[in-house]
Amino acid sequence: MIHLAIKYFIRFGQLDIPSVGQLKLLKKEAELIDGVLKAPSEFIEFELSTGVASKQFYQYLGNALDISVDQAAIQYEQSWESKFENDHKVMIGNLGVISKTEGTYTWESHFNTSQFYKDIEVGNLPNSETFETELTAQKNDKWAIWAIALAVIALLAILLKQ
Repeated sequence: MIHLAIKYFIRFGQLDIPSVGQLKLLKKEAELIDGVLKAPSEFIEFELSTGVASKQFYQYLGNALDISVDQAAIQYEQSWESKFENDHKVMIGNLGVISKTEGTYTWESHFNTSQFYKDIEVGNLPNSETFETELTAQKNDKWAIWAIALAVIALLAILLKQ
């Protein structure tokens, strides 16, 4: 059951664990700071809450296990209760570990994207407004050439038709 929950988390970026909390996959986009393009980052955040999983999640489980949504909800909650009764640490795939110490849950992430993304030195870039103005000016300079070419083609068509 938990392996299906991990697949759901990887696909949709969120996993609710009954009576424990919620895991979220968060993404931070790349940004340009002082000539350095800072690498994007992805990380898993754990929030303590007592919420229940969404209906979409239970439908996903029900379809995967070929059971009703209600039955999927019951089995899912029981699987988590049994995990924390037996162990004080529960592995969430190779993404991290949820630990229970004296009734408090903590998350230790093994998910590290910094090895895949690196900062890039790009130097000073031209001002975007100036750059766009120069491109517009270059495009506008060529209208006369196109007008003359079309006029010549039109005159040739008229002369050849006679």
